[in-house]
Amino acid sequence: MNWLADNRKKPKILLVEDNELQAELTASAIVESGLYEVLIAHNGEEALNELARNQRGFDFLTNAIDCILLDWQMPKMDGTQLLRALRTHELKSPFKRHTPVVIISAFGDNDLRLKAEDSSHGLASAYLTKPIDESELLHVLKRITYDNEAEIMRELLLEQRLKQLKERR
Repeated sequence: MNWLADNRKKPKILLVEDNELQAELTASAIVESGLYEVLIAHNGEEALNELARNQRGFDFLTNAIDCILLDWQMPKMDGTQLLRALRTHELKSPFKRHTPVVIISAFGDNDLRLKAEDSSHGLASAYLTKPIDESELLHVLKRITYDNEAEIMRELLLEQRLKQLKERR
């Protein structure tokens, strides 16, 4: 099961996770697929530095990082702050697309999910709950990086949220 064309570089995944063991286990599962390159940051500040190192076209073009796996609760700069900073930075150039973000949280909390799906926080393409199911993670990464479905996934999240809100009324 190899979606990687012979002449295409492996997509870069930035894993932002403050728990070092969890970061290593997740990165290992992704790397073992043979389809991705993984960069690790342990907090939001490190993630912003890694994003800066992967700028393209004098920072006018979309970042070389293809997807961000973002732990929502971290020290120094949490997921909300990082996502807001990322989207604010991306809006400075008309040539940049949003870098797809997958929120990872130990909590299936609806409030966190709402924040992840909220456009003022930058919108996420997917939301995964820890412990992470390896096959689900790899499937989400494939859809985002190889199938280019980040926008579709984001729209599906919003549709699910609207449906849930209607059902509560």
